[in-house]
Amino acid sequence: MRFRFLIFAIIAAMTIWGTVHGNPSVRREGKGYIISASSNAVAVETEKYLITAIDEAVTILGDTVTDTITVIVADTRDEFKQQTRGAIPDWGAGCAIPSRNEIVVLSPHSSKYEQSFGEIVRHEWAHIALRHRVGRGYLPRFIDEGFAMKFADQWSSGYAVTLGKAQLTGSLFPLQSIDRVNFFNSSQAQIAYAQSQAAVTYFFSSYGDEAFMLLLDELRNGKTLDSAMENAIGASFVIFENEYRKYIKKNYSWYLIFFDMNFLWIGLAIVIVLGFLLKKKRGRDTIKRWEEEEKYQSTDFDYEEGDPWD
Repeated sequence: MRFRFLIFAIIAAMTIWGTVHGNPSVRREGKGYIISASSNAVAVETEKYLITAIDEAVTILGDTVTDTITVIVADTRDEFKQQTRGAIPDWGAGCAIPSRNEIVVLSPHSSKYEQSFGEIVRHEWAHIALRHRVGRGYLPRFIDEGFAMKFADQWSSGYAVTLGKAQLTGSLFPLQSIDRVNFFNSSQAQIAYAQSQAAVTYFFSSYGDEAFMLLLDELRNGKTLDSAMENAIGASFVIFENEYRKYIKKNYSWYLIFFDMNFLWIGLAIVIVLGFLLKKKRGRDTIKRWEEEEKYQSTDFDYEEGDPWD
């Protein structure tokens, strides 16, 4: 009897500890998804964004995710790391794991949460939907991340400034190197994500929705990226990347002037210094001019005594 009571007490204590420390205790189910969170409010908020994302992804991609996806909302960074098995860098707030039919997102109530929770949920669902659309084919990370960012509407002037800086300093990444973005630091990741969305946005604006769907079809059929690009847009991946870099140079360098406060302060300091030097030079030139004028206008000549014509 005492043994049974002890077991019951241990189970109860573990349940209470899990609730206090944010382990998921609420479960909501819908068509194609299961949400696990520590509170009903967070689960309902997650479901609201998820349902919208599911419907919009079907409309855009023309494809329905048939598997049931589990969405786990982690209350703390430690729990997030545990659920993602430490595979996500510290700058990450969400993770889609298509092989496990799983999404893990950091709770909006977690400390130091700096991103829109709705955008994160939509972003991660876009990964699930895009992977389902491509199947087992190679999906370049820049397409994966760029589509997810575009789908979640995550673009901002900050990303534009990041692109402008990277372009001017020669810090842009080759697009296929973004496959290793999980090994980038936060600054590098910011550039990689900005590049990814810019590349996908450029693709849609230059070649259209049908070409993007054809590109996904080609990748699904096992084609290489270069071959898929050739069939989708009539140009190799190298040509596409060159076009896209010209697009960045043309459209984003000027953002530095208007949106980057650091750049503005540096520019203002340069203007002030140049103004000071110019003013100092003008002052010296004025004094020199006055001295020259005095030489010719002065009446204080020292003539010798007597008639100078003698």
